[in-house]
Amino acid sequence: MHQLMETLVALQKENHQCCRAVTLPEVAMPVSQPAEPTERQPEILSNRNEAAAFLLVDPRTVTRYRINGKLRFVLNEDNRIRYREEDLSDCYFWKWGKRP
Repeated sequence: MHQLMETLVALQKENHQCCRAVTLPEVAMPVSQPAEPTERQPEILSNRNEAAAFLLVDPRTVTRYRINGKLRFVLNEDNRIRYREEDLSDCYFWKWGKRP
């Protein structure tokens, strides 16, 4: 990052216009440093009633969308049907023509 800033400052001194593309020479990453693991945030899963409230429809309509393939679902650890927030958002866009 420091090298990028030095390059931008040097280019700006030569030409006072904004730099559109700046490339840095590729530097090999040291192998000894392992990549930091990213912590996964738990997924927000909704049941049928919560999905119906999100989609602004009746809970029976949520079941109909799932059976017809309009709404994707997942099974939680108890083997119950749940809906991901991104899948609900996609179905909302299909139904209403805009994002929630």
